[in-house]
Amino acid sequence: MPDYPDYKAMYYHLAGRMATAIEALDATTGALVVITEKLKLAQQATEDMFIEGKDNGGDSGDQAE
Repeated sequence: MPDYPDYKAMYYHLAGRMATAIEALDATTGALVVITEKLKLAQQATEDMFIEGKDNGGDSGDQAE
């Protein structure tokens, strides 16, 4: 009888590694969404300041939150 590779073991190995990678990607994606939203809010606030002609001359703190 020929010596076949253990396809079942390879499948389970690959499925497990894919699940781990997908979990890591989901966690990273969630963090990137939060960061992206914070950057958008900061940009919008700065654009509003520019349009309104405000110049505070320095850092006014984190008002995007």
